Amino acid sequence: MAYRPSVRYADAYQKYIKEVDEATHLDRNQIIRLALFTAAQCKEYQSILKKHIKGGASLPQAEWGWEDEGLWRFQNYTPKPINNRTPKKVETIRVINKGGIKYVPKTSPPSGSSVTK
Repeated sequence: MAYRPSVRYADAYQKYIKEVDEATHLDRNQIIRLALFTAAQCKEYQSILKKHIKGGASLPQAEWGWEDEGLWRFQNYTPKPINNRTPKKVETIRVINKGGIKYVPKTSPPSGSSVTK
């Protein structure tokens, strides 16, 4: 069963949704679901929510990840269980110069460059 909220929003949102609807192959429901899908994974959204958090409460974590694209595309999609998800890729941080931590990107600059060692 799908949750069917009645959403009220400003004319600016209505115009934007209409224009996205006309410019893409997505329907209005998919556009709004996509906005919610991405917002839950967005640092800016989390930052705004933290400014309005109730005392003693904590923000929930989304029960979906980027690989659950069907969640916004299809009305009755069920996300994969968390234990079946692809693990996130983690970059390593190398420790250099006795106690200093420096982020080293995947591609190192050519030798002889002016990078502090």
